[in-house]
Amino acid sequence: MTKYNMLSNKHVIGLYQIKHFWVPCYLCGHFFGGITTTGRSESINAFIKWFVSSHTNLIQLIKQVDLAIEDIEQTQSHDMILETYRGSSLRSMSPLEDQAHSVLTPYTFKIFQEEFRRATQYSVLQENGIQFVLQYYKDETGQRLKVLWDGKMTYCSFKNFEFVGILCRHVLSVFLHKDCYQIPSLYLPPRWCHETSLSEKELLVVDDENLVDKENTVDANVNDMIDGDCFINCPLLSKIKVRPKQKRMKGRREFGKKKKSCGFCKHVDHNISTCSEKDNCTSSNGAEKRKKCTSSEIGLNPIFSLKC
Repeated sequence: MTKYNMLSNKHVIGLYQIKHFWVPCYLCGHFFGGITTTGRSESINAFIKWFVSSHTNLIQLIKQVDLAIEDIEQTQSHDMILETYRGSSLRSMSPLEDQAHSVLTPYTFKIFQEEFRRATQYSVLQENGIQFVLQYYKDETGQRLKVLWDGKMTYCSFKNFEFVGILCRHVLSVFLHKDCYQIPSLYLPPRWCHETSLSEKELLVVDDENLVDKENTVDANVNDMIDGDCFINCPLLSKIKVRPKQKRMKGRREFGKKKKSCGFCKHVDHNISTCSEKDNCTSSNGAEKRKKCTSSEIGLNPIFSLKC
């Protein structure tokens, strides 16, 4: 607001007063696997519907879920074999890309490879100890990003690793700038790695009491470091718009069905096909039909044909 001289703008002042409700800004530091829409959940629902339906009971559900998991594992093994058959997909001879290719799954490696490809498009403007300031090479007066790297741990103001779980192009650019040839295992989450690579890692097992103590200690340290204005508040309550109740008008069929009448005698309780008066009328009319006249009876020459 100060930079663009908008301190007197009422609309901007109102937006700034409810800055605690800007959810995307305050959730970048939390892991969501890069999911920002409901498209991923919809695709999962479509996949599950291949195995279960609304008529599936509990016993069948357990069996069908096992089949779904088996199908996913077969798809993953097929992708691994196909990648091995096609050969290496490395675009450079960098040890960072080689390490990511050997550890990450094919899906996450493609994302990492795209970030690594764009890492060369950023230049380091300032370097102050463990603090680096980066900028896009085409945008000389644009946004600048801050990256911290002490040789073991890193942090980027873009917060791509915290949100997606994969290092961003800015951190990788600092790695290339500082001649770092190996990604720390801390930045290779187990959820994005192969099962074979997971067996090589050492897993730390702690008791429940120690785990609770550590969580409380971390929460206390975070609360001391973070300002109170940074916490997310509940959204404002809004009145639910409900349609007022109205008396429903009765339909035509609800007033009672109208009895049908005969089309010949106009009486009720029968139709024209079962009408007795129609049968009497047709029998009397049949007896009075005229006979066809022949030419000999009239006294004409039989050559002439007489139509009666």
